[in-house]
Amino acid sequence: MMNDALPPPIAAVPPGTDLSPETLDAYLEALQAGDHAGATTLLAAHPGLGAWTECLRGLDGLATTIVGPAGGDTTTTAPLPRPFGPYELLAELGRGGMGVVYRARHLHLGRDVALKLLTAGNCATAVQRRRFLAESRLAARIRHPRIVSIHDAGDQEGQLWCAMDLVDGDDLAALLRDGPLPLHEAVQLVAEIARAVQHLHDHGILHRDVKSSNILLDRNGTPYLTDFGLARGDDSDATATGSVLGTPASMSPEQAAGRVREIDARSDVYGLGTVLYEAVGGTPPFGGNSPIDTLLDVLERDPLPPSHWNRDVPPPLDRICLRCLEKSPARRPATAAALADDLDRWLAGGQIASVDDSFAERIARLVRRHPAAGFRLIGITGTIAIVLVRCLVDPETVGFYIPVVAGLALWGALAIGWEVLGTPRRGAGMARPIPRFRLSRMTAGTWTAANWTAAALVLTDVVSVTALLVLVDGKSGPLVAVYPLLVTAAGVWLDRRLVRVVTIACLAAHVTLLVATPGPVIWHVALILDVLMLCTAAITEFQIGRIRLPRAAPR
Repeated sequence: MMNDALPPPIAAVPPGTDLSPETLDAYLEALQAGDHAGATTLLAAHPGLGAWTECLRGLDGLATTIVGPAGGDTTTTAPLPRPFGPYELLAELGRGGMGVVYRARHLHLGRDVALKLLTAGNCATAVQRRRFLAESRLAARIRHPRIVSIHDAGDQEGQLWCAMDLVDGDDLAALLRDGPLPLHEAVQLVAEIARAVQHLHDHGILHRDVKSSNILLDRNGTPYLTDFGLARGDDSDATATGSVLGTPASMSPEQAAGRVREIDARSDVYGLGTVLYEAVGGTPPFGGNSPIDTLLDVLERDPLPPSHWNRDVPPPLDRICLRCLEKSPARRPATAAALADDLDRWLAGGQIASVDDSFAERIARLVRRHPAAGFRLIGITGTIAIVLVRCLVDPETVGFYIPVVAGLALWGALAIGWEVLGTPRRGAGMARPIPRFRLSRMTAGTWTAANWTAAALVLTDVVSVTALLVLVDGKSGPLVAVYPLLVTAAGVWLDRRLVRVVTIACLAAHVTLLVATPGPVIWHVALILDVLMLCTAAITEFQIGRIRLPRAAPR
């Protein structure tokens, strides 16, 4: 009797289908967000996802059969329009991590609203229900012309819901897919949202998820801040330390590190900075191949100035953006109102608040922005300084060290060259994700231009080190220990294949060094070094495997 209600058989995933956790995570996020274009693009790039799609459909059908329309996601089991309590659901507007939002009409008042329903319905956990209710209560406390207000909330047969202002338009993120906004329009928009965020702070509420997709625009282009799913009030319990809450591309470094008790108004200022950056530059400040890659960039790197993507952005606007995106909260604008004041001064043609950076701070920012070349240049410059001191102490060594200094200078120049090649260009492609020197696992077995650039960079290190060891006849000296260090350094890119490539290159370079330089070879020492390189590679790969384990993506 139940057979007619059973879903179609769940398709088996073909053996040998090689899909990385990051690819599956990106595909699921696209499905949950209703991003059909993104899901289609991933399907085209990874044909193996087709089998997973059939599997997901089968599981959805099985869940509907077991739970039933009233107990599962009541938002997907009946066609629209349909009644829901005192409302009639007309059309789906969007969905996120916790809820789905509908355009709905109040049956008695005839007024259209945005109706948000908790996605899990009767199957929601106590934590999900508590968070949904907390969001509704916080949003209901706020009345501001640039914040979406909540009018009503309730529980319809176990399905939690809340009714909000209907903003008849799209979100800012969707608008920015076509490129950046005109500068004055973008700055005015962010200034208005900054005033709204300051209103939240004045009432003891932190939003904690300020991003372009949480800013709605009506048909006149008026912005409204929405989504209080991660907001926290003065009377809320602090989230446990170590919890990562937010969207990777727009969360502050303290959020990305899980330092929840350090999150304050300046964390929302950081979120406003990401919105301003994207609005004037046309691309987020960070965009990795996976949530983990993006979080690492947020923690470790400084973004390129927005003028790199949009040549019309003037230096003062660059400075405002980058100040908001400082790693240290103390260096950001202290309040959202201070940011809004700066933006208003820029719109009026006045002087923005200035912050004097020391020489050391400027160097540190350059290194964080371009770490691949930056750290190499620091090491190369330090080595050249030691060589120069040695030449001053003993001028007779100048002839010996001239080719060494020339080799170090060439190494530094090549590092800068690879960094330049690996940096994406401004212009027509400025809205694409930023190619980086961190390699990701390629399911199709191919490498992008950024991957080849990264491989070329580390292989240049191997060749340069070997050439310098040949010059100084260092095959039996302590400097050969640099080979295991290069293998370890390759692990920074979190890619096992790159570690293997560098290990093979170092072994080959070591053999070349032994053959190319005169003198006897102490074979047992050479073999010990090779075994040490292999052990270093194995340990590095093991650690990468632990770091890259699939884990829950941040909300």
